[in-house]
Amino acid sequence: GLLQALPRLGGFLIGLPVGLFANRVGNRTLIMLSSAGLSLCVAATALVQAPAPIALSRFLWGAFFGAGQVGKPPFMVTLTPPSEHTAQFAYHNLVSMFAVAFGSVLGGVMPVFVSQLLAMQDFGGLRAAEMPLAYQAAIVLAALVLFLSALPLLFLRDDARAAPKRLVLPKLAAWRKILRLTFPLFVFGISGGLTFPFFNLFFRDLFGISDGAVGGIIGFGWLMMGIAPMLNPHWEARLGRVRALVVLMVASAVAFVLLGLAQTLLAAVGFYVLAIGLRNTMQPLFQPLLMDALAVELRNFASSVGLVLWNLGWFTATVSFGHLQAAFGYRHIMLLAAFFVVMNAVSVRWSAGQRGAGE
Repeated sequence: GLLQALPRLGGFLIGLPVGLFANRVGNRTLIMLSSAGLSLCVAATALVQAPAPIALSRFLWGAFFGAGQVGKPPFMVTLTPPSEHTAQFAYHNLVSMFAVAFGSVLGGVMPVFVSQLLAMQDFGGLRAAEMPLAYQAAIVLAALVLFLSALPLLFLRDDARAAPKRLVLPKLAAWRKILRLTFPLFVFGISGGLTFPFFNLFFRDLFGISDGAVGGIIGFGWLMMGIAPMLNPHWEARLGRVRALVVLMVASAVAFVLLGLAQTLLAAVGFYVLAIGLRNTMQPLFQPLLMDALAVELRNFASSVGLVLWNLGWFTATVSFGHLQAAFGYRHIMLLAAFFVVMNAVSVRWSAGQRGAGE
């Protein structure tokens, strides 16, 4: 449990400093350094066995991952004109979700494949089932993929106007604006932390199904999380970014309510897929909205603050889950998640109204 919590702590602590660092080195360089750091941390997880180094690698993994998350939105909006930002972020989300799904399948198959190779070679006379080398090989392969993922960035360039090349903190008025505009990410983190780490428990405990069936349901949900945002350009064209966000979050909240009330597995799966698919339209719509609302020199800082608030909301909700589940049960937690998804819509509307440019 501690090892799983440490990445969140790393991401939380790195949030603000990395925004300053991004201004200094550029977002493209930051993302490449983040990928290299992630690769080393993942490899360390496989190659060391003492608890302290593993804990350090997990903490640094969260820090490097957070650094990459800070650099991506400001870098992405420099690659295309504003009219294409919504579609660009939607495609980025689609690729990410499918990569997660493909990697999950590969991660499940790879140790078995490696263990069979080891059995054929009869390393040291040990049985493959007793050798952690199979898992280590799979993790090292993941580290290699992470390292190679930075190479395509060599063909892109940082926007020379992206940010000042010096470590300067924004003025107080700018900080107030950034906090106001990024606050929806805090609420978004709460709704995610209440649900995503525990959907497997929800389905297993309420409907008594096997872990394999739960995995299939969870994977189907991730698939929908990739597909649903592809309609974001359509909703933006019809409603504008802010109204589209409000409508989609309210629709997601309704699906969460129905999920909490569902009495059959089929209904629960349907409402689950609908709820998280609609909820995941938030990031690909909100990130370009946030970037386009700010001056170029403030984008890295806003991305940093957004990461901190999202981690804070997620961590707070996750820590609270055990007490809430014991007191109220899974179904009421889904209703509570619906409330925070609605509050997400309200916060987006309020934030956009405060900046005076709702669309």
